[in-house]
Amino acid sequence: MAVVVSLHNQAPYRRTYNSRERLNVENDRSELWLHPGDRNFHSAGSNPNLARPIKPHMCRLSTCDRITINVSGKYFETWRKTLEDHPNTLLGDPDRRIKYYDKHKDEYFFDRHRPTFDAIFDYYLYGGGLKRPPPVPDDIFLSELDFFEIERPVIEKYRRGEGYITENVVLPERGLKRKVWMLMEYPETSIYAYIIAVISVLITTASIALFCVETLPELSSTHCVQNNPPNWSDAFFLVETVCSAWFTFEVIIRLFACPSKIAFFKDFKNLVDVTAVIPYYVGLFNILSTMTCESAKSSASLAFLRVFRLVRIFKLTKHSAGLQVLILTFKASVEGLCLFLVALTVCILVFSSAVYFAEMGIEGSQIKSIPDGFWWAIITMTTVGYGDVAPKGPMGKLLGSMCAVAGVLTLAIPVPIITENFNKFYSHKTGRGRI
Repeated sequence: MAVVVSLHNQAPYRRTYNSRERLNVENDRSELWLHPGDRNFHSAGSNPNLARPIKPHMCRLSTCDRITINVSGKYFETWRKTLEDHPNTLLGDPDRRIKYYDKHKDEYFFDRHRPTFDAIFDYYLYGGGLKRPPPVPDDIFLSELDFFEIERPVIEKYRRGEGYITENVVLPERGLKRKVWMLMEYPETSIYAYIIAVISVLITTASIALFCVETLPELSSTHCVQNNPPNWSDAFFLVETVCSAWFTFEVIIRLFACPSKIAFFKDFKNLVDVTAVIPYYVGLFNILSTMTCESAKSSASLAFLRVFRLVRIFKLTKHSAGLQVLILTFKASVEGLCLFLVALTVCILVFSSAVYFAEMGIEGSQIKSIPDGFWWAIITMTTVGYGDVAPKGPMGKLLGSMCAVAGVLTLAIPVPIITENFNKFYSHKTGRGRI
């Protein structure tokens, strides 16, 4: 037997109950379900009207098999079936949860983090995904999920939503290929792998700098003179040859050691590596066939192909955690960016059409068609403001003011989405030791 003293409207009263009773506190009253044979009730208060009639709990439904969970003093109660709908979890498996059962109090006791269990209990009740309560630190939340053995796919879904970066590492079989792959792919595994990564970053940076510097007018004539044979000893050509040789070496070695050839060519970073060396060999073949470097530069198709050398900048994403976070942020923000583009397109159509009709018939108007209004609207909405096209009439200037304000509001749409995703990925980046 046990005695509980409770307060009801500041008046104390006492109820005596046995271990088969259930106490339910709701708002400002206390209700008790007693065993049908128990009628013990003693009022200790000065107001006898506080004593309420007690009805025995006569539920005979199969769902009435309830479970009480005590998490560090906070009680949760639900049907047994609700928990056992998730049989792979700690609470859903009777054999695993039995060791936490207190037979004297007829409850399951867990000395765990109470705010976290609120979210776990909601998951059992309503299903769906997990949502971390704002005051709960992320590491504590994940630790509690592991303790209660929540299903792994559900945890992985939560981790993806929170910006955790997961990577399935596939390594070759043990032997020479495995050692080579570790050297070329994982700089943190050894000092030699780190040195190779540093060399790759330096050569990539030099190649990008060379691509930009060789277009200067005062330098472009030094390595390619019109109507003269190619200068094989030119510094620009030698540096580009060394860079391309290193990139070719990287591609061949990594292709040799990769665990799967199909997966190798499906990886974006590997496609960048292959694309980075193609322009050099195409240009070299053209020079050798004509024995003049001017022909390679005069050809429009080859000149466009030279632009592909710029994709080498994406090779830095393999070694820079910051660039990886930036790419992941934009990938996760696609929906918000699409919403922004839709809103921007609608505003451009509306304001370009409106300003065209507002400027119609005005002398000296620069907006002679709706497509002309497209250019004016996008420059105004993005706050660039070249000023090459501007309305002349008062109605057109009023529409221009409205267009500028609408552009500022439209530009604000993707900012919180991108910021939130960036913060998630930045705080949960893998930290693999990339330089």
